[in-house]
Amino acid sequence: MREIRLAIAGVGNCASALLQGVEYYRTHDPAESAGVLHAEIGGYRIEDIRPVAAFDVDARKVGRPLEEAVFADPNCTTVFEEKLPAWGVDVQMGPLLDGIADHMRDAPAESAFRPAELPAVDVAQTLRDTGARVLIAYLPVGSEAAVRAYAEAALEAGVAFVNCIPVFIASDPSWAQRFADRKLPVVGDDIKSQVG
Repeated sequence: MREIRLAIAGVGNCASALLQGVEYYRTHDPAESAGVLHAEIGGYRIEDIRPVAAFDVDARKVGRPLEEAVFADPNCTTVFEEKLPAWGVDVQMGPLLDGIADHMRDAPAESAFRPAELPAVDVAQTLRDTGARVLIAYLPVGSEAAVRAYAEAALEAGVAFVNCIPVFIASDPSWAQRFADRKLPVVGDDIKSQVG
């Protein structure tokens, strides 16, 4: 069975909860633990999910191992799985664009984003280099240009795209057609509200 090689754009609270959940259910029987409706879908199990790339713009996350960055400020989600595997993935600088709202720049450091002073990597090339098969976008709500940039990178690299914020990609006929033309899955447009 192949791995689900996952790239994550936005290493915030949702990414932290996802990766903690993957590790929790990897080490616990999903049938005996609340929260998982289907332990296997299409022959894939939770333990088949493997992070291979991660992107963020915050100076406290960029350059750090993913298993550390998911716990860095300003993340404040519940920690229920303190020890995550060393995946060998360092968080890379993504495109900033509109990924930080102005009001977040003035908040206290522990609850605000602090952009790294680094150039963005070539996201599409990184997706190709790491063998990613799925890119999940967990960007802050309002990051329309940034989400579109990641969607473009997914198309260019030939990977599936899961959009978790309310920016119309999967539900926009022109975007949906572009993914269909490449025979790539695209889902989401506010999946955080729909699934969690």
